[in-house]
Amino acid sequence: MRELLRDVMVLQAEWTSESTSEMQERGRLIRHDISNWLRERLPDLRRAAPVEITDWRVGSSDGAGNRAEIPWARVHSSSRSPSATKGWYVVYLFAAPGDRVYLSLMQAASRKKNREYKGLPGSGLRQRAHEMREALSASLRARPDLVDAIELKATRSELGRAYEDGTVVAFEYPLRDLPSDEVLADDLTFLVSVLSELYELLDHGTTAPEIADAEVEAERSAGKARSGQGLRQSAPERIAIERRAVAVATEYLEEQGYDVEDVGTKESYDLDARRADERVYVEVKGTTTTWTDASEIILTRKEVELHLREYPNNMLLVVSGIVLDRSVSPPEASGGTLRVIRPWAVKEPNLTPVSYRYLVGE
Repeated sequence: MRELLRDVMVLQAEWTSESTSEMQERGRLIRHDISNWLRERLPDLRRAAPVEITDWRVGSSDGAGNRAEIPWARVHSSSRSPSATKGWYVVYLFAAPGDRVYLSLMQAASRKKNREYKGLPGSGLRQRAHEMREALSASLRARPDLVDAIELKATRSELGRAYEDGTVVAFEYPLRDLPSDEVLADDLTFLVSVLSELYELLDHGTTAPEIADAEVEAERSAGKARSGQGLRQSAPERIAIERRAVAVATEYLEEQGYDVEDVGTKESYDLDARRADERVYVEVKGTTTTWTDASEIILTRKEVELHLREYPNNMLLVVSGIVLDRSVSPPEASGGTLRVIRPWAVKEPNLTPVSYRYLVGE
């Protein structure tokens, strides 16, 4: 793949809208060789994605009629992005001068009008890209080498600017410093994994993974799980998040002068915090999502009962924005922002039942 990208970038220097021999060769590389490399990796991409997507596809274009100034090749869900003018996808975008290529997570940035493709308004594209960066921030922080702005330097088409405005994040590969095939494959796997999370957000709203997983488990217990419906987080990932949240919470409590005992495996609360004659029952929750006023947590019946009973000698500590590194085994969690609620008054109107136990009598 490294050599294919290099060859296209070299040919970019010869760009013309006419079908010259150089542009024909560029088209063959884009539509055949690069597209085939991407198709060969679809099974691995599907297995690596944290959200089950069954209809991954590859598409590419070097121009419809006239040769495009910015050729591209993309990976997408056929149901969620049936064309490059709809939905969100991961795409290789070649800069006009041929000095670099980007692997971009982006939204559809153009529409076809009178047989020509026109860029969408930049303000709307930039706003949607910003909102998606915020929604995916916990996952994106795992890769500090991502950029959130690209520069395609298109001079003959407005589409280049639209692609720039529509980009959420991207990996940037300069011609003079192209990475190895292994790095390119790893970067593609990561960004497609994030794309699967993006699709899940759009399919089901911005529900946190742990909330979505609880709903899936409840439906499975009731024998109602929908076909293809899977958990967003594996057991090792959930364990890593939980341990990180407990570590952050313990550090905070110890800084406040408490002696802390982890009782989560044997009690209906997580940390027993004591200071002189004071005892606090501490509930700890961790999430990879960004905390908002609409954020939710999952509570068991026993947790609710305990905190209703022990109020006001209780506390809720939520660690949000935890960064999960799935590139290692087992996954590792880091970071996180602590939110402290003390005392914690569980408001029963705020409780939403996920499932019920029902005794069927005669």
